Amino acid sequence: MRRFLNKLARPFGLRVVKAHQTEFVHQHSYTGGYRQYRETQIKYNKRKLEKIWADESTLTAIVDDLQVHGLGRTGVCHGARNGFEVMWLREHLGGEVIGTDISETATQFPYMHVWDFHKDNPHWEERFDFVYTNSLDQAMDPALALAAWSRQIVPYGRIYIEHTMAHSAAGAGEMDPFGAHPMAMPYLFFVWGRGAYRLNAILEVESKKNNGLHAWVFVLVRDDDEVGGATGRPL
Repeated sequence: MRRFLNKLARPFGLRVVKAHQTEFVHQHSYTGGYRQYRETQIKYNKRKLEKIWADESTLTAIVDDLQVHGLGRTGVCHGARNGFEVMWLREHLGGEVIGTDISETATQFPYMHVWDFHKDNPHWEERFDFVYTNSLDQAMDPALALAAWSRQIVPYGRIYIEHTMAHSAAGAGEMDPFGAHPMAMPYLFFVWGRGAYRLNAILEVESKKNNGLHAWVFVLVRDDDEVGGATGRPL
């Protein structure tokens, strides 16, 4: 409907936008709570099962950073859908990399696990050298998800959050409930991560190979003074 209205309004120099188009941060609210969130994520996962967001340019920057820090033997990619990034990182790191997705379709792909990335997994506590995702925008509660991920990496591990302008508030909605302008992300990490993790570096990719977007990869490390103190409420 918005696309149709925009066609009508274009000759007048007008454009129909979402109510939160100019916000720096937006979190979509589900009237049906967690159950609706889960059902929605699975529905869209199945519709986009063959689509791939991760690309070689961004993953190469991450591999280079891991190798500089002597890491990469173990890792987990959250929200990995069809496991493209899992297989790519396994090949280029020679490590034990697994992936997760909330949809049962994850079982169709090697090394993928059905898992809600907001939730703690006692078997994954301090298990991985790194966490990678390009799907933080799919979080119902990004603070809760990041808190769980900070407990999954080893004390010297790294969390890689891929972010583009497509992950901004203007793109948030039922399918991708969380959106934030890249400039807002360091502030959010500071607020959410106190006592558990902190922003360590920002890797930049001028143009992703698959869609041409500029990408920022925010690199988080554990704050080992008070590990486990991240904010977030149980779902």
